Amino acid sequence: MKVVLYGAQTINGIIATRNYDEDFLSHENWKAFLYLVREIGCFVVGRKTYATIKRWESYNFDKIKATKIIISKDQNFKLGEGYVLATSPEDALRKASRRGFKRILLTCSGKTNSAFMRNGLVDEIIINVELCLLGGGIRAFSEEHFEKR
Repeated sequence: MKVVLYGAQTINGIIATRNYDEDFLSHENWKAFLYLVREIGCFVVGRKTYATIKRWESYNFDKIKATKIIISKDQNFKLGEGYVLATSPEDALRKASRRGFKRILLTCSGKTNSAFMRNGLVDEIIINVELCLLGGGIRAFSEEHFEKR
């Protein structure tokens, strides 16, 4: 299974504010994400990313025709119709593979991105850099002990 990590971030590596707002992201970023989703057919996000996007009116995962896998350690986490629950990066890959996918698009928070990286599961990284700065917030990768090239 090939994992393509796609992320949008500020020029200083922030993917969301501390309260998970992503209102600095451009419409062009959303279009790039949708293009990759159509090409790959399956995307994986974490529970916090799922909850954040559910609040948005203009941009929403519900309308996307693709296999949508949400990672949460809580096996009882309630998802909307059309979503698949996975409890780990490996579980997400198994579920995508069972559905016949050879690639997945990963677009998550720093902790989930880091879990995939730490376990050697990311094959390609695509970063969309938004031309703005935020003084603080959630980084693309959480501060953990790993190094990948």
